[in-house]
Amino acid sequence: MEIGAFRLEDPVPETKGSILLLALQPWIDVGGVGTTALSFLEETWQARPLGYLTRPGHFYDFTRYRPMLHREGERRIVTLPNTYIRYAQDPGGGHWIFVHALEPHAHGEEFLESLVGVMEKLAVQCYGLIGSYYGPVPHTRPPILTGGATSPIWRERLKSAGVRESRYEGPTTILALLMEYAQAIGVEVISVLVQVPAYAQMERDYRGTWALLMALSRLFTLPLDLEGIRQEGEKQYAEIDSQARRDPRLQRWIEELERIYDAEAAQTEQAPKLSPELERFLEELERRWEGPSQA
Repeated sequence: MEIGAFRLEDPVPETKGSILLLALQPWIDVGGVGTTALSFLEETWQARPLGYLTRPGHFYDFTRYRPMLHREGERRIVTLPNTYIRYAQDPGGGHWIFVHALEPHAHGEEFLESLVGVMEKLAVQCYGLIGSYYGPVPHTRPPILTGGATSPIWRERLKSAGVRESRYEGPTTILALLMEYAQAIGVEVISVLVQVPAYAQMERDYRGTWALLMALSRLFTLPLDLEGIRQEGEKQYAEIDSQARRDPRLQRWIEELERIYDAEAAQTEQAPKLSPELERFLEELERRWEGPSQA
């Protein structure tokens, strides 16, 4: 079945009232937090493939997102970068749509219109952007989650789940418009993003993933076993502790970020400012990633 630029696998399941979670690469997925969280839910609930872009080259520059070559016996298989959709049911019978999205390089409006068409076809009730970005936070403190919602009810739910309301202004992605598009067809919109330590720069940040999944479990009342991910995160951050003991500059940065984090948590009148050295480091990361998303 063709829905705009997407093809959905037949038979399309009955998904009235479904929740669609989208993780966007590379814009807002540092440490692979959003992607890893989706993969965890897909594996836990045995998700099945549901859809993909029929002509990904219409949206993606293959010199920037590279095709992958692998072998199956004597066959050479080339896999094109794409946006994939999967479907699952939770133990309570709730319907979930998972979108592993690559940010489009061209025809962004058409990409969004196709996603909205998928939402309409699958009777999506709530759309959620999930992910992570580098923040001025120490790994020695609880992760900070930020986000937003389009309705007072969902904003209150986010607050109860430990998600702070975001005040970000600045550069963003074309998918920021998906919030408006989804609202226009009556879909509730939320976002949940985790700030991860800028100095860690891990390919897979499991503590960030754990924090995101914990927030989703509270938000949607999901019984998730996250102990394995929590333990992996603790191992990773223990290694950062070990590195800091061998690197005086890193130790200074962590102590500086701890002071700022604690002052903000205590709601003191004026939190300490970043040192010029640390500020330059964070600005360089922001230029590399073009800043956090709109959420």
